[in-house]
Amino acid sequence: MATRQFGGHSESRGFRRFPSAGPSAILPGMIDSSAPPVLSRAHWTIYLPSLVVAAIWTGVYVWADTREPPLAAIRSIALAIEAVVVPLLLLHAFLRARTLRVAVAGDRLDAQWGFPWRRALLVPLQNVAGAAVRPAVAQRVFGGGALALTLRDGKRYLIADLAQPEIVARAITAHREKDDT
Repeated sequence: MATRQFGGHSESRGFRRFPSAGPSAILPGMIDSSAPPVLSRAHWTIYLPSLVVAAIWTGVYVWADTREPPLAAIRSIALAIEAVVVPLLLLHAFLRARTLRVAVAGDRLDAQWGFPWRRALLVPLQNVAGAAVRPAVAQRVFGGGALALTLRDGKRYLIADLAQPEIVARAITAHREKDDT
């Protein structure tokens, strides 16, 4: 796993698996007893684009099959997409969901996201200049959203498809307000 150090935080592009024992195992030694750890994982809407593609091509297949005479070429193309492309899209969404994690514990933010190029970010909370929630249209309806992070050095990160980005953003904001007082 390649890791770069700069500006008091590290970013890595590679595989780093989070332990399944809970937030305290994710960030050992960084738990602040005054604030409980916060952990957010993937929201189910990460699968929504794949499901929309499946529904559209199912509709195309049914439409082509009910024409008189049946449109065999279009029906075959729709069936091929349903058999090959849709499972690949679902697999990609599943693997993205398995890698997506954001944790705030103690005075650190630990995030991992992305597939096939996984990215990880470990940064002290005092280096985070801002955190905002940016839900997409579907996520406004079904819940979830994206966490937009801005670091003090100007770098920006958008971590999409989180189940509870507002809880992470509140934890970061509360820590920043505590440091300002």
